[in-house]
Amino acid sequence: MPDKERPLKKPPASRPEFTIPNTRELRKQPGKAADPLSTAAFDPSATTLSQPPLPGTPENLLLGFERDAAEHQRDEAEPPSAIELGPGTLLRHVMALGSSGSGKTVLCKAIVEECVLQGIPAICIDPQGDLCSLALATDEPQTLRDKGIDPGLARLYESKADVVVFTPASRKGVAVSADPLNLDLSGLEPAEVVRAVTSAATMIVSLLGYKLDSDDGEGLVAVFDRALSDLHKARRFPRSLEEFAHHLASLDEEQLKPYTKYADAAKIAGACKKLARLDVGARRVLFHEGIPLNIELLLGKGEHSAAQPGKTRVSVIYLNTLSSQEEKEFFVAALVEQLYDWMLKHPSSEPQALFYIDEVAPFIPPVRKPACKDSLSVLFKQARKYGVCCLMATQNPGDVDYKAMAQFGTWGLGRLTTRQDQKKVQPTVKALDPENVESIMEELPALKPGQFMFLCPDEFDDTLRMRTRWLYTQHKTLDEDRIEKLTDERWRDRFAELERAVRGAQLDASASTTVLTGPAADDTDEVDDEGAEPAYADAAEPLAVGSAPSSRTPHPLDGTGDEAEAEDVPGDVARGMSEEEARAKRQAELEEYARRLAGKPSMTAREFADRLGVGEGKARNLLRELVKEGQAAAFQEGRASVYFARATGLRPDLGLNKPVRVALCTVTKDQAVRIGESLRKTKTLGLVGVDETVESLKLEYRMLLRLEFQEKVTRMILYRLFGQSHEEKLGCVYLHPRSLRVLVYRPSDGMRFEDKPEEHASDVKDLDGVATFVEQPPGDLNFDENEFKQRHDETVVKQSFKQRFKASPKRVEPVFVPLWRIFMREQGSANLRIVTIDGLGGKVVEW
Repeated sequence: MPDKERPLKKPPASRPEFTIPNTRELRKQPGKAADPLSTAAFDPSATTLSQPPLPGTPENLLLGFERDAAEHQRDEAEPPSAIELGPGTLLRHVMALGSSGSGKTVLCKAIVEECVLQGIPAICIDPQGDLCSLALATDEPQTLRDKGIDPGLARLYESKADVVVFTPASRKGVAVSADPLNLDLSGLEPAEVVRAVTSAATMIVSLLGYKLDSDDGEGLVAVFDRALSDLHKARRFPRSLEEFAHHLASLDEEQLKPYTKYADAAKIAGACKKLARLDVGARRVLFHEGIPLNIELLLGKGEHSAAQPGKTRVSVIYLNTLSSQEEKEFFVAALVEQLYDWMLKHPSSEPQALFYIDEVAPFIPPVRKPACKDSLSVLFKQARKYGVCCLMATQNPGDVDYKAMAQFGTWGLGRLTTRQDQKKVQPTVKALDPENVESIMEELPALKPGQFMFLCPDEFDDTLRMRTRWLYTQHKTLDEDRIEKLTDERWRDRFAELERAVRGAQLDASASTTVLTGPAADDTDEVDDEGAEPAYADAAEPLAVGSAPSSRTPHPLDGTGDEAEAEDVPGDVARGMSEEEARAKRQAELEEYARRLAGKPSMTAREFADRLGVGEGKARNLLRELVKEGQAAAFQEGRASVYFARATGLRPDLGLNKPVRVALCTVTKDQAVRIGESLRKTKTLGLVGVDETVESLKLEYRMLLRLEFQEKVTRMILYRLFGQSHEEKLGCVYLHPRSLRVLVYRPSDGMRFEDKPEEHASDVKDLDGVATFVEQPPGDLNFDENEFKQRHDETVVKQSFKQRFKASPKRVEPVFVPLWRIFMREQGSANLRIVTIDGLGGKVVEW
């Protein structure tokens, strides 16, 4: 057994015991000063309980306390020795191992809490929701006292921590997106550029569904690696996955030849098609939903991080909003790659960041090669040189690559019951404490929750028996509903403003990935099939929100008629530039002006002049030039012309200054064609009636009014006998924008509008639980603008709802649902018939 009598390199610290006598003892000892937090210090005439001043920042990290082998036999009067680590020890990395329920996550959360007290920001990968509760201050100060912890430390943590929950591809928390090509390669050494490009190629191939250790996977990694390297050498490195897909699609057979030595031409073509499909449909939100992934943001550093002065950022990345393990592996890989590049540019000999990944086994297994494995391996190996501390936990050490585990210098071993797991850790125990390896291994299966064998040769000569300290925060698993509520309360507004600023600064090709704009035809108007696609085109990919076969067309807005000539190109030509170079230079200048315009949803010429620091006349000429080049649009607001950048995707001319909620289209073009074929008219017996053909299709979006309500519902008699007579319910209904009838959705019937489908609004079966809503820029939608402009006032909507239901209406917002308009042509005639189906289940709908 580890000998407690042996001298240590650094003996465990003995913190002063924090005990509080009960009130009776205080009354018996009037001369003794009462504890300021005890009931004796409460002043009945005061309105609040007085709080003692916050303690100072501890020198070390308190992880737990020493325990005896038979702890229950210890004299309770003897205070336990605290087990502390110096902050620098974290640079050697810490690992917590133990079966489910052993307390390893609590140990890791204690390390995160202590890092906050030290001012070390943390990035925490949370696969299950266990880490999100780092945002919840403890509600058990008395329990802290009982466990020997000063409650003042919990208050100190609360005062210093800025915990934010980020949710990839979801608005439940603070939405964050990850594009594998959102890279900043500037300032990196050539060897690091090569590694970053290869890693990006690896992530892309993994996203396409190829096994990275297969022949096809390795070949395609080489193809994409070579293509990206060529673009980097030509100073045309793509800013997004979409740009890269467009580049590959533009290559002809001759241009693809250099890549065929890595993979077969047919397989390259197939991979390129898959790559193009990545940026459409539900998966698109992974790359575009929310704030682009950025390490400065996650660490609460820099201008674009929404940092709070005096606080330390803890970024919890909740992975459960991603739909597959492959997407989780990709997101971890993208994050780790950015963290690695960041630390190369910001080296430090002191701890400057903590990277914590809970339940790490699926991300760095011993045999399989997920997209993030190589990135994690390199990070664990190199991070300590640059001041980045790593922390990981797993309940299955046998499922973690042994080379990665070898990079960790401090080990907390909790209960391990299987022989496989024990055999996996035994070589490490033998290397760190060879004298006591057998006794340590014997104890592991019998450890209780919160008990660990703690091996840290940098701090202690011996293995220590440790029980983890009580947390400063609540230890709960938060689901998405609780995360969403926390986000609404704490982070939504703060980070929405940041997202708008970042979106305005992003000039990746948003305009080239949007659908046709302009008003959609009303069913009662003359047939409008402009923008409709042929029913039998070569491509039959899903068309989802924010994607379409052609680029955005100009909005028919007032105030765009002013013409402006581009600034003199011949002047640059005369100075030695070719005409092509001069135009490219001017285009780059205009892109910068458009970026500045995108800093706000819209601006007048005077506001734009103030932003640029130029005269109003010059600003107006620049705005007109941007309009002419298609990078901006204008509208009239009273007597003033107001301008906005198209790249933002917003529609301030319609009052839409932020993204709108849109239901994802799940019916593909091919499926819509097949449905149209089943609905076309045919001659009876080939003689009577008419024959129709499916000529074209058009995807458009129609507006619904989503109304949130609160309703009191009388409970059944049986329930009333044993409880409350009523129950409060919150919900929403969807209303037709003109008739205000209530939408009902049943999979067998599709969308229907009824006056009062149910007695209670909360019983209406509609889109909730059926449609997946995401937030998208309104400028990316082909919707009926006239219908939007003519929608009913919110007061009218609420009044109509109250006439139908005995419920209290709350908030009203427009949402959009996808519809396919199928154009049927009668053979031998110019007549067209339109059939409209919903984009959720493909059922005929009458709008």
